[in-house]
Amino acid sequence: MKNFIKWPLKAIAKDLRYFRDLSFYLLTRENITEKPLVRLHKEGVSSNYDRPICLFCSYDKENIVKENVYYYLNELMLAGFDIVFISSSDTIVDADLKKLSKCCIKIINRENRGYDFYGWKTGLEKYPQYKFHVGLLLANDSVLGPLFNITDIIARLENCEADIIGMTNCFHFYPHLQSYFLYCKKTVVLSEEFLRFFQEVKVLELKVAVIRKYEVGFSRILSHRFRIAALYDLERVLTQISYREKPMKWIEPTFHLWKPLVTEFKFPFLKKSLLTRRGVSTEEVSKVLTENNSTYNLTS
Repeated sequence: MKNFIKWPLKAIAKDLRYFRDLSFYLLTRENITEKPLVRLHKEGVSSNYDRPICLFCSYDKENIVKENVYYYLNELMLAGFDIVFISSSDTIVDADLKKLSKCCIKIINRENRGYDFYGWKTGLEKYPQYKFHVGLLLANDSVLGPLFNITDIIARLENCEADIIGMTNCFHFYPHLQSYFLYCKKTVVLSEEFLRFFQEVKVLELKVAVIRKYEVGFSRILSHRFRIAALYDLERVLTQISYREKPMKWIEPTFHLWKPLVTEFKFPFLKKSLLTRRGVSTEEVSKVLTENNSTYNLTS
């Protein structure tokens, strides 16, 4: 009975905080009409329209592209993706430009405003040829990995009956795919709904507003026409593990279920922010990876 009361009250309190913060943000922000500045727009390797295109958003406060990001990019390339790299760091140094030019078809450096959805919008605008590719992946560097081999990932995505496929889904706010990895088949990419969604993406600097309006909104709006699925569906995962700490609506799978996802399902990613959470140490995560035959170097 205690938990029955606890979670609805928590939801109400969270909604009230959100509307308070959103109201304050809308009242105090300057009237933003300008697009974020695109500082750099550079060509890389040749594109191949027979390969799906990945729009990959990245940010680093030290203005470097870290080795774990290069590892992810190279694994995506080997798996069969062309890559447009979209950085919102203050700059991209020449050494990184040289390395990125070997694995990306285009490198974009943009002003750090609007979070990843505006970054993907910028990628779609600066690389309109995305429509010619066989599919589109929206990804970012908020995860570490791949922890396990993903050479078959395009086949898994294309063979899925859904039109839009994520790695994981979440039921908080509204059932939705988590936006660190979103694959859209060509029918989606060419649709009016997809085009209209990104045309209407605006600069928002309140993160929770971005999550509700764009991450949740992407699934909510496009699911009216298209089928949506997660490769590691939360309901299916919960039927195979023992987890009763939170109601399903409050489970964030990449945080609360990271260990069973790795050990039971060979899930290929870890959220970077997991390593900054209380109770989760790098040593513990490294041990779990080693015990499950992952060769991923967590310290790279």
